[in-house]
Amino acid sequence: MNHITRLEPDTLASPRLGQIVSGVTHTIGEGFTALHFSEDMFATRMDPLLMVDHFVMTAPTFAPHLHAGISAVTVMFEDSEGNLLNRDTLGHNLALKAGDLYWLAAASGAVHEEVPEANARTHALQVFVNLPSHLKLTPARTLHVPAQQVPIIQAPGHRVRVVLGRSGDVIGAEGTPEPLTLLDGSLQADGVFAHTLAEGFQAWIYAVSGTLTVHCNAEEQSIPAGHSTTVSAGAQVELRMTSSEPCHFVLIAGSPIGEPFIKYGPLVMTTEEDIRRTLVKYAKGGFGQIPS
Repeated sequence: MNHITRLEPDTLASPRLGQIVSGVTHTIGEGFTALHFSEDMFATRMDPLLMVDHFVMTAPTFAPHLHAGISAVTVMFEDSEGNLLNRDTLGHNLALKAGDLYWLAAASGAVHEEVPEANARTHALQVFVNLPSHLKLTPARTLHVPAQQVPIIQAPGHRVRVVLGRSGDVIGAEGTPEPLTLLDGSLQADGVFAHTLAEGFQAWIYAVSGTLTVHCNAEEQSIPAGHSTTVSAGAQVELRMTSSEPCHFVLIAGSPIGEPFIKYGPLVMTTEEDIRRTLVKYAKGGFGQIPS
């Protein structure tokens, strides 16, 4: 008589959690240090994200520079000190404060500059989000989310800022080119937070400080500070974040784009001709001037 073993649903399901990846240290001068993550470190599992830098900046580091074909997003952490001065060729001249988010959907092209004011210590994420081909040549636009407008989920053991998108019934800022969720959360020792990852969304999860354990179905991973993992797109699933110590984490989730692209520094376009045309326009001053 044959013996038949019944497999539970979680056993049959394909693994959703990716590998744990360590950030690469990147230093420029004495005023900028970062842990760097790029899409090629995760194969396709970081899509729609192209890059994330977890950085501290205390001095001017980057000259004004062009972006195209992507969104360049600055996520200010709440422990940032002083302001980050943000200017771009769309005419904006803002002082970003602790807890703010600034989203530059560069699309067909925009030039920007971010400089910490004197004696400031900017602690933040710089995130490059890919745009689908049908949005890469549209006009650039921006979204500024001040910290005081970010809703907070708070209960014993956790505090989570819903900066973009939604978690449960709490809705953060909307209006990004494609729907995206961004959670900036903290756990106390033995704290627990659950987030439902929407069907078709892929997630990138990062431990800013402390060790974060991510539970997905029957899988779990412990992520040390400075490391990240991913959750592949699929059916709606509950993600549980736990920690035995105080922990700060970020979760970013969106639909994978899954299209080929060509990278040329901070330009990510569909064809080489798109890149050439954008660079020619930039060389001719076609994107305008940054406000003084």
